[in-house]
Amino acid sequence: MAQATWVSVCCLPVLAVNSISPGVLGTRLSFLLLTDIIGIALYIGGLTFEATADKQKSDWMAEKHAKLHDEGFLTRGLWSKSRHPNYFGEMTLWTGIATTAAGVMTSAPALMEMGLGLGIGGKIAALAMAGVSPAFVTLLLTKVSGIPMSETKYDKRFEKDQKYQEWKRNTPVLFPKFW
Repeated sequence: MAQATWVSVCCLPVLAVNSISPGVLGTRLSFLLLTDIIGIALYIGGLTFEATADKQKSDWMAEKHAKLHDEGFLTRGLWSKSRHPNYFGEMTLWTGIATTAAGVMTSAPALMEMGLGLGIGGKIAALAMAGVSPAFVTLLLTKVSGIPMSETKYDKRFEKDQKYQEWKRNTPVLFPKFW
């Protein structure tokens, strides 16, 4: 049940856009909007960031199993810029999907097709349907499972490790620091 809820909430922007008939979408899709460009850029950037972080972690684990290092935790690559770059990428890509969907959903033809009306209430409802996805993913990763569980596990395992404490002190939890 929890997984079905997760999938439904995350896919809500896509489901909402898919509920709009092709004829209505065709009138909207004849040109690119700023939300399309921003959304696609966020999606590609987030996906790239997450995939790169996951690849770096996979390579690090393979090196550890091959006894090429004995580090207990990863502090290089994107992991030197953020303690959870994969979660940052995940949240960013869902924000990109929501941004693109919001641009479509708030157009007048789409609002009418979805039965939301052209007023401010209809636009707020459309934005809420688009925004619930990245908000839910962010909530789960920052407050429920991802970061809290990981931080607790590593804090217990490396509580006396000075290198870990320094990395934790100098590396942002989520938003990467590139300066």
